[in-house]
Amino acid sequence: MTPQSLLDGLQKMPTDLPLVFQTGEGTIGAGYHVTEFKLAKVGSIDCGGRLASWTEAALQLLDGQGGSHMTVGKFNNILEQSIARLTGLGESPLQVEFAHENQGMRIYGLAAPELRGRAVAVRLRDVRAHCKPALEHVAATDKSGCCGSSASGCCN
Repeated sequence: MTPQSLLDGLQKMPTDLPLVFQTGEGTIGAGYHVTEFKLAKVGSIDCGGRLASWTEAALQLLDGQGGSHMTVGKFNNILEQSIARLTGLGESPLQVEFAHENQGMRIYGLAAPELRGRAVAVRLRDVRAHCKPALEHVAATDKSGCCGSSASGCCN
């Protein structure tokens, strides 16, 4: 998901409803705060020695300590302004940085917004590390394996 695709999904929702983010551990506290949208240019070298570069976006949320959840309309306004002012933000892959009780921040992926009763919910999914050369090898050969397999181009 990108910030623009998140905005596109949220613009289909009633703007007066609360926007509730949910992890596997529960709902983000009411009164949460959007601390920032970040756009990072990443340069990397993988375990196969290949160089890569890309941009990625992050939405950082501060857990709420009471009050009410932000409305869809208010969040949309923040997101629209951020996309307009930070070139490249709208089309970059988006992750969420968050921690319940603001301890031990983790990185999450996002599911599409869903209308759930009298709220709009966005499910935050756990993400995991992966070996890019092995994933590409598996996709190309429909076989599994990594590190130690010279065929995968990994860990050489």
